[in-house]
Amino acid sequence: MLNASLPAIQASATQLQLEPHSDVAKKNAVFYRQQHGVTRKDFIPREDVQPLIESMDLEHSFMHVLDELSGHLEQFGEERQGGEEGQDDAELLDNDFLAYPPANMPQTEEWEWQEWNKPEIVRFTTDPDRMLADNVLSQDQCDKLLELAKYCKEGDGYQRKAPHTYNELFEELNILDAAKKSQEGEVVPELSQLYINASRRSRDAIAKEFNLQTPLYFSYTHLVCRTAKHVVERRDLSHHVHSDNCILNEATGDCDKVPPAYTWRDYSAIMYLNDEFEGGDFFYAHSTKDLSPEETVSPKCGRLVAFSAGKENMHGVLAVTKGRRCAVALWFTLDPNHKEATFSMAEEILHEIKTVS
Repeated sequence: MLNASLPAIQASATQLQLEPHSDVAKKNAVFYRQQHGVTRKDFIPREDVQPLIESMDLEHSFMHVLDELSGHLEQFGEERQGGEEGQDDAELLDNDFLAYPPANMPQTEEWEWQEWNKPEIVRFTTDPDRMLADNVLSQDQCDKLLELAKYCKEGDGYQRKAPHTYNELFEELNILDAAKKSQEGEVVPELSQLYINASRRSRDAIAKEFNLQTPLYFSYTHLVCRTAKHVVERRDLSHHVHSDNCILNEATGDCDKVPPAYTWRDYSAIMYLNDEFEGGDFFYAHSTKDLSPEETVSPKCGRLVAFSAGKENMHGVLAVTKGRRCAVALWFTLDPNHKEATFSMAEEILHEIKTVS
Protein backbone atom coordinates (compact mmCIF):
# COMPACT_ATOMS: atom_id res chain seq x y z
CA MET A 1 0.00 0.00 0.00
CA LEU A 2 1.44 3.37 -1.04
CA ASN A 3 1.68 6.17 1.51
CA ALA A 4 1.62 8.72 -1.33
CA SER A 5 -0.69 9.00 -4.33
CA LEU A 6 0.60 7.60 -7.60
CA PRO A 7 -0.10 10.86 -9.53
CA ALA A 8 2.03 12.79 -7.03
CA ILE A 9 4.85 10.25 -7.34
CA GLN A 10 4.78 10.41 -11.14
CA ALA A 11 4.62 14.22 -11.06
CA SER A 12 7.81 14.19 -8.98
CA ALA A 13 9.47 11.79 -11.45
CA THR A 14 8.41 14.04 -14.34
CA GLN A 15 9.86 17.12 -12.66
CA LEU A 16 13.17 15.33 -12.08
CA GLN A 17 13.28 14.19 -15.72
CA LEU A 18 12.68 17.72 -17.02
CA GLU A 19 14.87 19.49 -14.46
CA PRO A 20 17.58 16.99 -13.42
CA HIS A 21 19.71 19.68 -11.76
CA SER A 22 16.93 21.33 -9.76
CA ASP A 23 17.42 21.07 -5.99
CA VAL A 24 13.66 21.15 -5.51
CA ALA A 25 13.18 18.28 -7.97
CA LYS A 26 15.88 16.26 -6.21
CA LYS A 27 14.40 16.86 -2.75
CA ASN A 28 10.92 15.90 -3.94
CA ALA A 29 12.29 12.75 -5.54
CA VAL A 30 14.07 11.73 -2.33
CA PHE A 31 10.91 12.38 -0.31
CA TYR A 32 8.67 10.21 -2.48
CA ARG A 33 11.24 7.44 -2.96
CA GLN A 34 11.46 7.12 0.83
CA GLN A 35 7.71 6.65 1.24
CA HIS A 36 6.57 3.19 2.25
CA GLY A 37 5.65 0.97 -0.67
CA VAL A 38 7.15 3.17 -3.41
CA THR A 39 9.24 1.17 -5.89
CA ARG A 40 11.19 2.00 -9.05
CA LYS A 41 8.22 0.84 -11.09
CA ASP A 42 6.07 3.53 -9.46
CA PHE A 43 8.64 6.31 -9.89
CA ILE A 44 8.24 6.99 -13.62
CA PRO A 45 7.30 10.18 -15.53
CA ARG A 46 3.66 10.77 -16.38
CA GLU A 47 2.62 9.01 -19.56
CA ASP A 48 1.09 12.14 -21.11
CA VAL A 49 4.44 13.98 -20.79
CA GLN A 50 6.52 11.24 -22.45
CA PRO A 51 6.19 12.72 -25.98
CA LEU A 52 7.57 16.02 -24.70
CA ILE A 53 10.46 14.29 -22.93
CA GLU A 54 11.28 12.30 -26.05
CA SER A 55 11.13 15.37 -28.31
CA MET A 56 13.41 17.58 -26.25
CA ASP A 57 17.17 17.59 -25.88
CA LEU A 58 18.25 18.49 -22.35
CA GLU A 59 21.32 20.71 -22.58
CA HIS A 60 24.54 19.01 -21.53
CA SER A 61 25.55 20.11 -18.05
CA PHE A 62 29.14 21.19 -17.67
CA MET A 63 29.03 23.00 -14.33
CA HIS A 64 31.37 20.42 -12.82
CA VAL A 65 33.83 21.19 -15.60
CA LEU A 66 33.62 24.89 -14.82
CA ASP A 67 34.48 24.12 -11.21
CA GLU A 68 37.45 21.99 -12.25
CA LEU A 69 38.74 24.64 -14.63
CA SER A 70 37.98 27.72 -12.52
CA GLY A 71 41.63 28.31 -11.72
CA HIS A 72 42.57 27.58 -15.32
CA LEU A 73 40.06 30.14 -16.61
CA GLU A 74 41.16 32.80 -14.12
CA GLN A 75 44.72 32.36 -15.37
CA PHE A 76 43.69 32.90 -18.96
CA GLY A 77 41.49 35.82 -17.93
CA GLU A 78 44.53 37.56 -16.43
CA GLU A 79 46.56 36.92 -19.58
CA ARG A 80 43.83 38.40 -21.77
CA GLN A 81 43.47 41.65 -19.84
CA GLY A 82 46.32 43.10 -21.83
CA GLY A 83 44.38 43.21 -25.11
CA GLU A 84 44.89 45.78 -27.83
CA GLU A 85 43.96 49.29 -26.79
CA GLY A 86 40.56 50.43 -27.97
CA GLN A 87 39.20 46.94 -28.70
CA ASP A 88 36.13 45.89 -26.76
CA ASP A 89 34.91 42.31 -26.33
CA ALA A 90 32.42 42.53 -29.21
CA GLU A 91 35.10 43.71 -31.62
CA LEU A 92 37.46 40.94 -30.53
CA LEU A 93 34.70 38.39 -31.08
CA ASP A 94 34.02 39.73 -34.56
CA ASN A 95 37.71 39.60 -35.42
CA ASP A 96 37.88 36.01 -34.19
CA PHE A 97 34.89 35.14 -36.36
CA LEU A 98 36.49 36.64 -39.44
CA ALA A 99 39.91 35.07 -38.88
CA TYR A 100 40.32 31.93 -41.00
CA PRO A 101 42.36 30.07 -40.01
CA PRO A 102 42.26 31.38 -36.41
CA ALA A 103 45.15 33.65 -35.57
CA ASN A 104 46.06 31.66 -32.46
CA MET A 105 45.95 28.24 -34.14
CA PRO A 106 48.92 26.12 -32.98
CA GLN A 107 51.46 25.94 -35.80
CA THR A 108 53.61 22.96 -34.87
CA GLU A 109 54.39 20.43 -37.57
CA GLU A 110 51.71 18.05 -36.27
CA TRP A 111 48.98 20.65 -35.83
CA GLU A 112 49.52 22.97 -38.77
CA TRP A 113 46.40 24.20 -40.52
CA GLN A 114 45.94 21.60 -43.22
CA GLU A 115 45.50 22.39 -46.88
CA TRP A 116 41.74 21.99 -46.81
CA ASN A 117 39.73 20.97 -49.82
CA LYS A 118 37.44 23.62 -51.23
CA PRO A 119 33.84 22.74 -50.27
CA GLU A 120 31.67 21.88 -53.24
CA ILE A 121 28.07 23.03 -52.98
CA VAL A 122 26.40 20.11 -54.71
CA ARG A 123 22.89 21.28 -54.06
CA PHE A 124 21.58 24.55 -52.75
CA THR A 125 17.87 23.86 -53.03
CA THR A 126 15.23 26.38 -53.98
CA ASP A 127 14.65 26.59 -50.25
CA PRO A 128 17.08 29.32 -49.12
CA ASP A 129 17.21 27.85 -45.61
CA ARG A 130 18.94 24.60 -46.65
CA MET A 131 22.36 23.72 -48.02
CA LEU A 132 24.29 20.59 -48.89
CA ALA A 133 28.04 20.57 -49.49
CA ASP A 134 30.55 17.83 -50.27
CA ASN A 135 34.33 17.74 -49.95
CA VAL A 136 34.27 19.59 -46.62
CA LEU A 137 36.65 16.94 -45.24
CA SER A 138 39.16 14.72 -47.00
CA GLN A 139 39.13 10.95 -46.55
CA ASP A 140 42.23 11.19 -44.36
CA GLN A 141 40.53 13.76 -42.12
CA CYS A 142 37.41 11.59 -41.85
CA ASP A 143 39.57 8.60 -40.92
CA LYS A 144 41.29 10.59 -38.18
CA LEU A 145 37.99 11.79 -36.73
CA LEU A 146 36.72 8.20 -36.82
CA GLU A 147 39.80 7.28 -34.81
CA LEU A 148 38.77 9.94 -32.30
CA ALA A 149 35.27 8.43 -32.30
CA LYS A 150 36.71 5.35 -30.57
CA TYR A 151 36.66 7.47 -27.40
CA CYS A 152 32.93 8.15 -27.57
CA LYS A 153 30.94 7.09 -24.52
CA GLU A 154 27.44 5.68 -24.39
CA GLY A 155 24.77 8.35 -24.08
CA ASP A 156 23.83 11.53 -25.91
CA GLY A 157 25.68 14.04 -23.75
CA TYR A 158 22.39 15.05 -22.14
CA GLN A 159 22.48 12.33 -19.47
CA ARG A 160 20.42 9.81 -21.45
CA LYS A 161 21.79 6.47 -22.68
CA ALA A 162 19.11 5.68 -25.26
CA PRO A 163 17.79 9.09 -26.30
CA HIS A 164 15.89 8.14 -29.44
CA THR A 165 15.61 4.35 -29.80
CA TYR A 166 16.63 1.27 -27.85
CA ASN A 167 17.42 -0.46 -31.14
CA GLU A 168 20.68 1.45 -31.54
CA LEU A 169 23.69 2.17 -29.37
CA PHE A 170 24.12 5.95 -29.17
CA GLU A 171 27.57 7.30 -28.24
CA GLU A 172 29.05 10.79 -28.17
CA LEU A 173 32.18 12.82 -27.47
CA ASN A 174 31.82 16.55 -26.98
CA ILE A 175 34.57 18.91 -27.96
CA LEU A 176 35.70 19.74 -24.42
CA ASP A 177 35.96 16.08 -23.40
CA ALA A 178 38.15 15.45 -26.46
CA ALA A 179 40.47 18.30 -25.45
CA LYS A 180 40.63 17.05 -21.86
CA LYS A 181 41.59 13.58 -23.10
CA SER A 182 44.46 15.21 -24.98
CA GLN A 183 45.42 17.11 -21.84
CA GLU A 184 45.49 13.82 -19.92
CA GLY A 185 47.59 12.13 -22.61
CA GLU A 186 44.88 9.72 -23.70
CA VAL A 187 44.29 11.26 -27.14
CA VAL A 188 46.98 12.78 -29.37
CA PRO A 189 46.38 16.56 -29.58
CA GLU A 190 46.31 16.44 -33.38
CA LEU A 191 42.96 14.61 -33.32
CA SER A 192 41.31 17.04 -30.92
CA GLN A 193 42.67 19.99 -32.89
CA LEU A 194 41.26 18.51 -36.10
CA TYR A 195 37.89 18.21 -34.36
CA ILE A 196 38.01 21.95 -33.61
CA ASN A 197 39.33 22.91 -37.06
CA ALA A 198 36.68 20.88 -38.89
CA SER A 199 33.91 22.39 -36.77
CA ARG A 200 35.14 25.91 -37.45
CA ARG A 201 35.42 25.13 -41.15
CA SER A 202 31.80 23.98 -41.21
CA ARG A 203 30.67 27.10 -39.41
CA ASP A 204 32.51 29.36 -41.85
CA ALA A 205 31.09 27.53 -44.89
CA ILE A 206 27.57 27.90 -43.48
CA ALA A 207 28.01 31.60 -42.70
CA LYS A 208 29.26 32.19 -46.23
CA GLU A 209 26.55 30.23 -48.06
CA PHE A 210 23.73 31.76 -46.02
CA ASN A 211 25.31 35.19 -46.48
CA LEU A 212 25.18 35.99 -42.78
CA GLN A 213 26.10 39.55 -41.91
CA THR A 214 26.68 38.97 -38.19
CA PRO A 215 28.91 36.46 -36.37
CA LEU A 216 27.69 32.88 -36.12
CA TYR A 217 28.55 31.32 -32.76
CA PHE A 218 28.78 27.69 -31.75
CA SER A 219 25.94 26.69 -29.44
CA TYR A 220 26.74 23.00 -28.96
CA THR A 221 29.10 20.58 -30.72
CA HIS A 222 29.57 16.85 -30.34
CA LEU A 223 30.76 13.83 -32.28
CA VAL A 224 27.99 11.22 -32.33
CA CYS A 225 27.86 7.59 -33.46
CA ARG A 226 24.80 5.36 -33.84
CA THR A 227 25.38 1.60 -33.99
CA ALA A 228 22.67 -0.84 -35.07
CA LYS A 229 21.75 -3.63 -32.70
CA HIS A 230 20.63 -7.08 -33.83
CA VAL A 231 16.97 -6.33 -34.46
CA VAL A 232 15.12 -8.43 -37.04
CA GLU A 233 12.57 -5.82 -38.04
CA ARG A 234 12.67 -2.04 -37.51
CA ARG A 235 9.68 0.23 -37.74
CA ASP A 236 11.08 3.07 -35.69
CA LEU A 237 13.41 5.92 -36.62
CA SER A 238 16.97 6.49 -35.51
CA HIS A 239 15.86 10.03 -34.61
CA HIS A 240 12.23 11.09 -34.58
CA VAL A 241 11.08 14.09 -36.63
CA HIS A 242 11.72 17.31 -34.77
CA SER A 243 12.76 20.94 -34.96
CA ASP A 244 15.91 22.18 -33.23
CA ASN A 245 14.44 25.28 -31.58
CA CYS A 246 10.76 24.59 -30.95
CA ILE A 247 8.52 21.86 -29.52
CA LEU A 248 6.19 20.15 -31.96
CA ASN A 249 2.59 19.44 -31.04
CA GLU A 250 1.74 16.67 -33.51
CA ALA A 251 -1.98 17.00 -32.81
CA THR A 252 -2.15 20.62 -33.98
CA GLY A 253 0.98 20.97 -36.11
CA ASP A 254 2.12 23.90 -34.00
CA CYS A 255 5.78 24.17 -33.05
CA ASP A 256 6.11 26.38 -30.01
CA LYS A 257 9.35 28.30 -29.54
CA VAL A 258 9.27 28.13 -25.76
CA PRO A 259 11.39 26.44 -23.06
CA PRO A 260 12.52 23.73 -22.70
CA ALA A 261 13.22 24.07 -26.45
CA TYR A 262 16.58 25.62 -27.34
CA THR A 263 14.95 28.74 -28.69
CA TRP A 264 18.30 30.48 -29.26
CA ARG A 265 19.49 27.96 -31.85
CA ASP A 266 19.40 29.55 -35.30
CA TYR A 267 21.23 27.07 -37.55
CA SER A 268 22.01 23.36 -37.40
CA ALA A 269 24.48 21.16 -39.27
CA ILE A 270 25.69 17.58 -39.55
CA MET A 271 29.17 16.82 -40.88
CA TYR A 272 29.33 13.16 -41.91
CA LEU A 273 32.39 10.96 -41.48
CA ASN A 274 31.51 7.64 -43.12
CA ASP A 275 29.06 5.56 -45.13
CA GLU A 276 29.98 2.01 -44.05
CA PHE A 277 26.53 1.23 -42.66
CA GLU A 278 23.01 0.54 -43.84
CA GLY A 279 20.08 2.92 -43.38
CA GLY A 280 20.69 6.11 -41.42
CA ASP A 281 19.71 8.60 -44.12
CA PHE A 282 18.92 12.13 -42.98
CA PHE A 283 15.58 13.47 -44.18
CA TYR A 284 13.52 16.65 -44.21
CA ALA A 285 9.83 16.18 -43.44
CA HIS A 286 7.15 17.81 -45.57
CA SER A 287 5.82 20.02 -42.77
CA THR A 288 4.82 20.11 -39.11
CA LYS A 289 1.57 18.39 -40.11
CA ASP A 290 3.07 15.86 -42.53
CA LEU A 291 6.12 14.23 -40.97
CA SER A 292 6.81 11.85 -43.84
CA PRO A 293 10.15 12.27 -45.69
CA GLU A 294 10.15 14.97 -48.35
CA GLU A 295 13.85 14.87 -49.20
CA THR A 296 16.56 12.45 -48.06
CA VAL A 297 20.33 12.80 -47.86
CA SER A 298 22.70 9.82 -47.74
CA PRO A 299 25.73 10.36 -45.48
CA LYS A 300 29.29 10.01 -46.73
CA CYS A 301 32.72 11.27 -45.72
CA GLY A 302 33.00 15.06 -46.01
CA ARG A 303 29.32 15.75 -46.66
CA LEU A 304 27.79 18.67 -44.77
CA VAL A 305 24.06 19.25 -44.33
CA ALA A 306 23.02 22.60 -42.87
CA PHE A 307 19.71 24.39 -42.39
CA SER A 308 17.91 26.99 -40.33
CA ALA A 309 16.85 25.48 -37.02
CA GLY A 310 13.15 26.38 -36.98
CA LYS A 311 9.89 24.64 -37.83
CA GLU A 312 10.49 25.27 -41.54
CA ASN A 313 13.02 22.43 -41.42
CA MET A 314 11.46 19.54 -39.54
CA HIS A 315 13.89 16.65 -39.90
CA GLY A 316 14.78 13.17 -38.70
CA VAL A 317 17.03 10.15 -39.31
CA LEU A 318 16.00 6.80 -40.75
CA ALA A 319 16.85 3.67 -38.76
CA VAL A 320 20.46 2.48 -38.85
CA THR A 321 19.96 -1.20 -39.60
CA LYS A 322 23.58 -2.33 -39.88
CA GLY A 323 26.97 -0.91 -38.93
CA ARG A 324 28.04 2.31 -37.20
CA ARG A 325 27.17 5.80 -38.46
CA CYS A 326 29.34 8.68 -37.20
CA ALA A 327 29.07 12.43 -37.68
CA VAL A 328 29.84 15.73 -36.01
CA ALA A 329 26.58 17.42 -35.01
CA LEU A 330 26.68 21.20 -34.66
CA TRP A 331 24.21 23.83 -33.54
CA PHE A 332 24.77 27.56 -33.96
CA THR A 333 23.34 30.79 -32.62
CA LEU A 334 23.44 34.45 -33.61
CA ASP A 335 23.16 35.40 -29.94
CA PRO A 336 26.58 35.74 -28.25
CA ASN A 337 24.90 35.23 -24.88
CA HIS A 338 24.34 31.58 -25.82
CA LYS A 339 27.67 30.79 -27.42
CA GLU A 340 29.23 27.46 -26.44
CA ALA A 341 31.58 28.07 -23.51
CA THR A 342 33.01 24.56 -23.77
CA PHE A 343 34.27 25.22 -27.30
CA SER A 344 36.41 28.12 -26.08
CA MET A 345 37.63 25.99 -23.17
CA ALA A 346 38.71 23.25 -25.57
CA GLU A 347 40.64 25.76 -27.67
CA GLU A 348 42.38 27.11 -24.58
CA ILE A 349 43.38 23.64 -23.40
CA LEU A 350 44.93 22.73 -26.75
CA HIS A 351 46.67 26.09 -26.97
CA GLU A 352 48.12 25.47 -23.51
CA ILE A 353 49.32 21.99 -24.53
CA LYS A 354 51.10 23.49 -27.52
CA THR A 355 52.63 26.26 -25.39
CA VAL A 356 54.17 23.92 -22.82
CA SER A 357 55.27 21.24 -25.29
